[in-house]
Amino acid sequence: MKFWQTLLPLSLSAQIAWQPLDVAFERARHQDRLLLIYIYTPWCSPCVIMDQHSWAHPVIATYATANFHCVRLNAEDRDSLPFNGSLFPYLPELHANQLAYLLLEGKMEYPALVVMDPSGTVLLKLHGLIPVRLLDEILRYFGGGFYRSMSWEAFQKTYPSQL
Repeated sequence: MKFWQTLLPLSLSAQIAWQPLDVAFERARHQDRLLLIYIYTPWCSPCVIMDQHSWAHPVIATYATANFHCVRLNAEDRDSLPFNGSLFPYLPELHANQLAYLLLEGKMEYPALVVMDPSGTVLLKLHGLIPVRLLDEILRYFGGGFYRSMSWEAFQKTYPSQL
């Protein structure tokens, strides 16, 4: 076990049903559900904080698992990652997997959150540590389908997170 793995709560993997991206994307297409892609690196301190506090929060974990296909993607994964019929290799010159590089449009700042619809359209790309309260609002906005009919600002007025 690596040092950073000892910092993660043991129950983290049991709380959110993280899926491989190719599996999640296929399921999203058949179930018309959004993908929630959390992009991290093992050495990133804010990523560890997100794991320990944001993703481990019972309300966040329960809502995310029930309303999204959740993916935890190591941006520096050295294995080729399958997605939408293609394989994305590790790019040593960028110290990143090509898929993470493409999803983040080359802005390799961690942690990052990507919300994608079943067609592969990116609806949200957000970099940095996300406080639990804001993460709750983001998940409700997209998971509840409010993004289709109201602005983010209007939604925030109608749904102030209680977290």
